Amino acid sequence: MVEVPRSTFNFDFEYERKILAEAEKENPNWGKFTVERQTPPPQQPLPQRGPRHTTSTTSMAAPVEPIVEKYISMGLGREAVSFAVLNYGDNPTKVKEFVKSYNALHEMGFTTPNVPELLAIHDNDPDKVIPHLIITT
Repeated sequence: MVEVPRSTFNFDFEYERKILAEAEKENPNWGKFTVERQTPPPQQPLPQRGPRHTTSTTSMAAPVEPIVEKYISMGLGREAVSFAVLNYGDNPTKVKEFVKSYNALHEMGFTTPNVPELLAIHDNDPDKVIPHLIITT
């Protein structure tokens, strides 16, 4: 029988609750999430299910910061990359799209704290985000 590799991903429900609570606020402060989330919670080992399943479950999920540093080393801005990685993880296409749209909106003068949230909602399309920003400013 072939052994199927197991994921080491751990979803942080408490972190998700904090993000959802922040989204409910009239003026969300998204910047606090980039600092708060530098190290992952410790991973609990999965119980072994007999002799056939010998995959190690003691490895830790990679922290977000090295991923952010990877994109910063490509010449992308830390603030935009931090938001992009929070939304899309290590997806180069989505991160680059997000950073490009984020920077374009900032160059147009849209610097409100809800820009990252609106970009995520509208799949990084600044043309769809601009009407929402005009209404709220």
